Amino acid sequence: MLSNTPVRRRTLLAAAAGAAFAPMVAGRAEAAIPRVYIDPGHGGTDPGAIGNGLQEKALTLAIALQTRSILLSNWSVDVRMSRTSDVTRSLTYRTDDANAWGADLFVSVHINSGGGTGFESYRYPTTDTATVNLHNALHSQVLSGMRSIGAVADRGKRTANFHVLRETTMPAVLTENLFIDTVADANLLKRADFITATARGHARGIAQYLGLASAPPPAYSTIVDNATAGRFTASANWGTSTYSTQRYGADYRYANPVSASDAAWFKVNIPQAGNYRVEVRHPANSGYNSAAPHVIVTAAGNQTVHVDQRSNGGAWRSIGTFNLAAGDRNLVGVSRWTSAGGYVIADAVRVTRV
Repeated sequence: MLSNTPVRRRTLLAAAAGAAFAPMVAGRAEAAIPRVYIDPGHGGTDPGAIGNGLQEKALTLAIALQTRSILLSNWSVDVRMSRTSDVTRSLTYRTDDANAWGADLFVSVHINSGGGTGFESYRYPTTDTATVNLHNALHSQVLSGMRSIGAVADRGKRTANFHVLRETTMPAVLTENLFIDTVADANLLKRADFITATARGHARGIAQYLGLASAPPPAYSTIVDNATAGRFTASANWGTSTYSTQRYGADYRYANPVSASDAAWFKVNIPQAGNYRVEVRHPANSGYNSAAPHVIVTAAGNQTVHVDQRSNGGAWRSIGTFNLAAGDRNLVGVSRWTSAGGYVIADAVRVTRV
């Protein structure tokens, strides 16, 4: 949830009337891969709205991470986020970061409060045609996604003098995804399938605005890396490194192999039982492990897949499709228990329903 501020410094785009997407960043080709900036509201010392056992900062991050995963799994886009973990970001940081990166669009994800119900979205009061087009696409697709799970009131497309809408130099929209202090809304926000549907709506709205091919996003896809808040655990035996540029996020974890059970775990919330593709991503180096054990907690018990981490770094690689039970649990573990030499690496996992 955001509040208004009185100052206006936002530079309006000079997009042609009716244009759905027109890269305007100097030095970039017209056919460049679209740059999508996703801003999970609040974080760190700022929890945002609180109610019914929920915190806005956790919900916005969950929606944003899944939105990023769905976009990257289905379309040729580049995605940057203002935060990928529970850290504090000022409003100025968010807009300055998006502007400096040269984002082609900006989407800020929030949860409402104040005793109402339903979904609403915002753009700046004085905006160009491109921003209106983004607003229209995003609003309709998010609402449609939400309504695939439950009854959600449409509170409409609105305008406001929010910092993140005013200070960005690209089309920008802010979504308010239900009311955290309304029991019926909170009950939906507690459902993993609703969070996924909301993220899918954000991804579809962005893709529609960009005019991307309409491949249907998967029913569920999420990325967890070693810095995702509340989603990664490892003992003090696992060090942190930024050595390799092939890492997924800001850093990755490493440990020496031992004949003992000391796994680093990635926690994933599986919304429905079914078949899921599990992919891993890690930097590669000749000094890393040639048979790093990856333990997948399937519906039929644990399965172990050994991954050669000396090659194929910096890219997603499938380690198989598994039948998974529903629930929120430690799902993929990177174990140190191997006779192969070299550091064992834990960086990021992606889980997609197939």
